Amino acid sequence: MSAYRQNEHHLTLSERMQILSAGTKYDSCNQSAVCHAFGPDGRCIQLYKTLLSNSCAGECAYCPNRCERETKRAFLEPVEIAKITWSFYRRNAIDGLFLSSGIMGDAEYTSQKQLEVVELLRGQGFKGYINIRVMPGTPKYLLEQIADHADKFGVNAETTNSVNYSEICPNFDYKNDVLQRLKWTRDLIEKKRSEYSGMGKMVGANDTQFVLGAVAESDKEVVKTVHRFMDKYALRRPYFMSFDPVPDTPLENGSPSPKWREQRLYQMSFLLKDYGLRSSDFDEIYDEYGYLSNADPKEVLARSQPDRFPVDINSAEMSELLMVPGIGPISANRIVRARPIVSEQELCRVGVVVSRARPYISINGSRQMNLSSFMGACS
Repeated sequence: MSAYRQNEHHLTLSERMQILSAGTKYDSCNQSAVCHAFGPDGRCIQLYKTLLSNSCAGECAYCPNRCERETKRAFLEPVEIAKITWSFYRRNAIDGLFLSSGIMGDAEYTSQKQLEVVELLRGQGFKGYINIRVMPGTPKYLLEQIADHADKFGVNAETTNSVNYSEICPNFDYKNDVLQRLKWTRDLIEKKRSEYSGMGKMVGANDTQFVLGAVAESDKEVVKTVHRFMDKYALRRPYFMSFDPVPDTPLENGSPSPKWREQRLYQMSFLLKDYGLRSSDFDEIYDEYGYLSNADPKEVLARSQPDRFPVDINSAEMSELLMVPGIGPISANRIVRARPIVSEQELCRVGVVVSRARPYISINGSRQMNLSSFMGACS
């Protein structure tokens, strides 16, 4: 029996599926076999989410699947994953597959097994969505082959810099095993988009994941890293997973990271990605330790800059509209197209959350702060 499988028990297929779906806790979705994700066109899709194996050569300090931890190990053969995926897909239970794994011996062997899964599925005519979470250290030639079949693929950064990474993932090198793979992924995605230009095919953007609170990185550090990755690696979507201490790991006595921190960092990432803001724009809203409060960061930023408001709906530039709480990219575009706007009811119709926007806007120089405006406008 292979070294990475020597601790496995005799388990039914159902038991192995359950173990390996639960083992994806630190990979962007929930712990069920079917999870929700978003495709490159923004559509919410359902994916069968599993590990190939939860046996792992890695010693990541936060991970329940780390090599030195006593836990029940399981493995699914590539042909089994292909069959399970088809079974869900034919019943319309899923739109595709999210495949990750523990590191089975080394990154190269693990990636070869992941490639075997996608080659089986595509060879059998599978047209669904496939997202492969590749291992740190995956060789370039395998990443290139995975790119030929998968809609999305990428490696998890886990944290913000080499020092933090060496603390929680001592087997790997942040610069070579992670950042280099993010660069290769960016290049391969750009190549695929060029090849598919005009063919109507969707190509997934680069993404990665951060585990929040396993080390003492501040929110300010995370946001700066996300912004840097967006500029350097064309990162489209960062995922955040709150650290939760696992028994029998080096960090078992650590403090869990609050779940609301994920939400606030997702909001920050949208402001960077969709609103054109830069990480430095938020410097004034962190506390003295570089952390966010549990409040909408866009509204906190607006409150911290009273001289910028009110914004006149009919004369403001797009960049000014986007800074108003309750106005997003879609509603800002609708406002520009629908001008002149004469009432809050018109703002409601174009999608503005007027109850949030009201303190920060005026309409033709007039701030409508009477009782009817508070009670009659949409919330």
